[in-house]
Amino acid sequence: MIDVISLIIIIGFGITHSLQAHLSHSAKDQTAITASPSRVENRSLYSSLLKKQWHYRVYLPANYQRLKAQGQRFASIYMLHGTNGDQTDFTTKSQTKHFLDKLVKKFNEPVIVVFPSAEDSFYLNTKTQPYEQAIMRELIPKITQTYQTAGGNKRAIGGLSMGGYGAARLLFRHPNQFSVGIMLSPAVWQVATPHIQANPTIAGWRQNGSFSTTLYNASKPTRFVKSYLQKATPPAALYVESSKYDTHVPIKNVNYFVKRLRQDGLTVNYQVDNFGGHSWTYWDQILPQAYQFAFQQFNKATQ
Repeated sequence: MIDVISLIIIIGFGITHSLQAHLSHSAKDQTAITASPSRVENRSLYSSLLKKQWHYRVYLPANYQRLKAQGQRFASIYMLHGTNGDQTDFTTKSQTKHFLDKLVKKFNEPVIVVFPSAEDSFYLNTKTQPYEQAIMRELIPKITQTYQTAGGNKRAIGGLSMGGYGAARLLFRHPNQFSVGIMLSPAVWQVATPHIQANPTIAGWRQNGSFSTTLYNASKPTRFVKSYLQKATPPAALYVESSKYDTHVPIKNVNYFVKRLRQDGLTVNYQVDNFGGHSWTYWDQILPQAYQFAFQQFNKATQ
């Protein structure tokens, strides 16, 4: 009887030991398979609104697949390019990947960043270029589903120049969809400049083939702030930065924009620099602080 019991114990121990070894080995294999460096990927989706294959880039943090498999819901940033740009600008004309890698490690916050293309649309809605609708109705839902991103409380929107204008406008027109707004050298002219008025590619401000001051004024981001504040709970954290030497969007325009936001009751973290202009040389210097602002807000938020 004792021998039988001993045999059962020995066999049971052997099975348990083998199972533990197998599980340990499997875990190591899974770690080895899923461990990965950060990367930037080219992606596209067919947009029924834009009626074309729509291109964008995505920054994925280190070990993205492993974290996704573990159930991680990722914070996200949507960064909008300026005129004459496309989805490649931030990852080819600046050290964005390097900046993001450092911040992910510093804050222990794996963030996904999306860079959509939008022509010279100013992220407005027209019959041929409904980019606002495409971003809100197609791109964000696609990214949320595909990459397992978190909701509006951990979603930022930002951009530079035209993209800064677009970021402000999208944020104020869609309450609670973004918890952070970043506007770098935002193209928020009080009066549209001659080169903007003469640009036929900006369809959103043209009527019967000509520039319309009425349309321009009606689409300004500040026009939507009061309505935004009635619905936003709470308002997004805002970061604005520009150079006083910027001749493309003179600083008086950005000063007025920030003043209007503050008058309406918004808190704005505003930085005016004594260097740079309206170029990637300048933006590459200020992007780290702008990205960090978003990470800091994400760090405060709860899922």
